[in-house]
Amino acid sequence: MISAILFDMDGVLIDSEEYIAAAAIAYFKSLGVETKEEDYIPFVGAGENRYIGGVAEKYGVEIEIEQAKLDTYAIYGELIMGQEGALEGVVRFINNAHKAGIDMAIATSADKRKMEINLEAMDLDPAWFKVLINGKDIERKKPFPDIYLKAANDLGKKQAECLVFEDATNGVEAAKAAGSLCGGITTSFSREELLKYGSDFIIEGLKEFPDFATIEEFNHLVNLFIAREEARKTRIKAYTPFSHFQVGAALISAEGNIYSGCNVENSSYGATICAERGAVMAGVAHEGEKFRIESVVVVSDAPNPAPPCAICLQVLAEFISEEGRVYLYNLDGKAVSYKFKEMLPHPFKFEIQEP
Repeated sequence: MISAILFDMDGVLIDSEEYIAAAAIAYFKSLGVETKEEDYIPFVGAGENRYIGGVAEKYGVEIEIEQAKLDTYAIYGELIMGQEGALEGVVRFINNAHKAGIDMAIATSADKRKMEINLEAMDLDPAWFKVLINGKDIERKKPFPDIYLKAANDLGKKQAECLVFEDATNGVEAAKAAGSLCGGITTSFSREELLKYGSDFIIEGLKEFPDFATIEEFNHLVNLFIAREEARKTRIKAYTPFSHFQVGAALISAEGNIYSGCNVENSSYGATICAERGAVMAGVAHEGEKFRIESVVVVSDAPNPAPPCAICLQVLAEFISEEGRVYLYNLDGKAVSYKFKEMLPHPFKFEIQEP
């Protein structure tokens, strides 16, 4: 169970990439060197030693890195203060996590001074976080796992108990190398890039999390995001030569496992297997007669999220309670959810006879 959250800062809590790039460009311009925003992209998430130093190497500029960072941070502070605050949903999410008793840490590759500027710009109390780690606290920066290993250790947590939120491929790679779950946030890199480096699920930002009050509720939401990602990934494997309508489904079992399936069409239309039933088969194959469903997730490429068909609802009724929830998504992020009894209020139930 996840009981700790490790936040990267830039791009996760505050959208600062535009400002640090502008500050670095201004710094190099003061040296008579014209740099471009794209020059800095390979070094996002790797700390300012590489962010500034890597670009200096590219242009053959000799700099004293500590002074270069101080000069850049001075420009950065002037640019961002009063212009940018915490990203939408960040303060609400942190409040929820605090009330739920979830330990939190900031683990940023940036130097302490930049971390302090960001906290001030966001008007966040450092006391919300049990651990604050900056780039000067570690020798090897992301994509090495050291910063997240240290954060978990300082919190007294195992890596499997930690969820990392990252927006950069370097950071995702570091989180996965450390052995933690990682939620990728698409402020700096695309969904595809973050998944390529190992993100377990993708969100636009912490604003996607609804309110939660307990660790159990938070873990349910995390599992839901992971299930949505599994359904999306499985969907693209669907065999749909006739309808070309691909559907992916993922089931969260009462044991906390996730099973996915996609639709498989057949020339004999009645032999077609829907995604939901494929996922049920996978669940039963792994857990046997004890298999029970807590939540159903369905992802389709439709203007309105597509619900399970009537046959699938009847099959699901064997394994899910009437209070279980069905979550429907399309690829554009539109979502709707129902209690199972709202979708199939009167399933057929056969009383099992003892042999």
